[in-house]
Amino acid sequence: MRRVVFLACLLRLVAYGQSVERNELTFTGGYGWQATVELGEQRLSAVSLGGNYSFRVRRWLALEAGLLTAIDPSGAQNSEYGVFNIHDRYTWLPIGVRFIVPLRHDRFEISGGVGGVYERYSGGSTPISAESYSGGGGYFKAKAAFALDSRRHFWLGTTPHFFLVNGTYSKRDRWFVLTGDISFRF
Repeated sequence: MRRVVFLACLLRLVAYGQSVERNELTFTGGYGWQATVELGEQRLSAVSLGGNYSFRVRRWLALEAGLLTAIDPSGAQNSEYGVFNIHDRYTWLPIGVRFIVPLRHDRFEISGGVGGVYERYSGGSTPISAESYSGGGGYFKAKAAFALDSRRHFWLGTTPHFFLVNGTYSKRDRWFVLTGDISFRF
C-alpha cells in the first residue's frame, strides 16, 4: 500500500498535464549583502534590481535565465583626494534550472533553483575606483510565491539568492540577495 501511495505522489509530480502557463516574466527588487570579506575590507551592501525569464519544460521543472544587479555597493569613499562616490555595480547573469512544488490547488508554490552565473563588477572613473573584473561561478536560490488572481497569471513572491563567484585578480565574491518578486505568466 505504501508503494502505491508513493507512486501516486510521484506520478503527480512528473505528470505532463500542465494547468499552469509555460512562460514566466519576473521583475525583482530587494537588497544584497556581501557574505564574505577579505581581511581589511569592509562588508558591502546595496539595493538590487533585476528580471528573470523562465520556461516550464514540465509542471515541476523550469529552465531560467535572468539579470540581477547590486547598485553602488561601495557608496562614498574617503581618500587622500577627498570623498568620492565610485558608482560601482555588480551584475549577475544566472542561467539554470528551477524545481517547482505546487501547493494548495496550484495557487501557492515553493521552488529551488541552481545553475551557473556570470558576474561583472564595474568600477567608476574616480582616482580611488576599483578595477573592473568578471568571473564565473554558481548560484542557489529558493522561492515562495502565491497567485494574485484566480487565473494564476499574476504572482507575488520572495526569493533569497546566493551567488558564489571566482573572478579575475583572485577575487572571490560571495553575495546573499533577498528580493521581492512580481511575476506574469502566459
